[in-house]
Amino acid sequence: GMALTMNAVKTLRQVVKVTPTVFGLTLEGMNGNVAPFLVQSVSSHPLPGLQEAAQDFRAALKGSYLWDKNSKRNLQDPLSFRTTVYTYSEALKSLKELDELIDVQINSSDDNPGVILNASPEDSESSQVAQYFVEGNDLKGAIIPSANFEPLPIAIAAQKSAIALGHLAHNCMQRTIRLDEDRFSGLPRYLTAKTNQNGHNFGATEDTMVSIYAENVDLANPVSLDGAPVEGNIEDSASNLPRVAERLNRSAENMLALYSMELLHAAQAVDLRKEQQEVKLAPATQKLYDAYRSKVPFVEKDRIFSGNLADGIELLSNY
Repeated sequence: GMALTMNAVKTLRQVVKVTPTVFGLTLEGMNGNVAPFLVQSVSSHPLPGLQEAAQDFRAALKGSYLWDKNSKRNLQDPLSFRTTVYTYSEALKSLKELDELIDVQINSSDDNPGVILNASPEDSESSQVAQYFVEGNDLKGAIIPSANFEPLPIAIAAQKSAIALGHLAHNCMQRTIRLDEDRFSGLPRYLTAKTNQNGHNFGATEDTMVSIYAENVDLANPVSLDGAPVEGNIEDSASNLPRVAERLNRSAENMLALYSMELLHAAQAVDLRKEQQEVKLAPATQKLYDAYRSKVPFVEKDRIFSGNLADGIELLSNY
């Protein structure tokens, strides 16, 4: 269970790592508003972790044209853009909690009974507790029946992470679909190039994103409560950590797929916007854009996107 959890956290960590830059490039494609993650905005609502999350977004967009006033920019973007600082903040917090719990779990004993060298003396004056203490061969300690094998704190934290990923997936999907809508982005519908006027372009990609998001909603449901008594009914409780971990890893892998699809749209949106106005990307988003464009070209005509999706996943998995 712990090995599976650590593998899931590795995938989760990569999702969290790339989120600010992927979001930043999408916001640049939208010509969006930086207001929701300004210092002033998050300082007036000081939820734990929110200021750190907002700082990551500001860093990803440092040097971007979005910091220059633009008459075509909306006062407020759709909620999937404005609230991403919250969804990212919760994912970041859940990752930190998992890291802390895993660090304790793998660096301490979870044995039952627990063999404790130099055990502390609390309550040892009682005969019930005194019977657990042993001494011999110049060693002192205790052998105590315990429940230290129980990984429930880790299972609950992992499920919280899956919920956070569900919200990341929701915002990612909605942001990308909003890019496809000309009334929000000011760009051609489905981000269609002039060379593809009779094509469908990105229309069908929305179905794929909705399907992946739907799976992440399912994966966000808790399974640590599932179980049945075994071993003569003495083992009548379980946390199902292996199953929890596998579901978290699947959810994180799905996020990389969704971000790959978002990159396909965001890069296209940036290129189309450059035809309308001067666009200067931030150094961080420019680096991601260049790395993506080295693998996935501008969409001039309808084509099969499955290879582009795979290329984007590979890029984000190692970025």
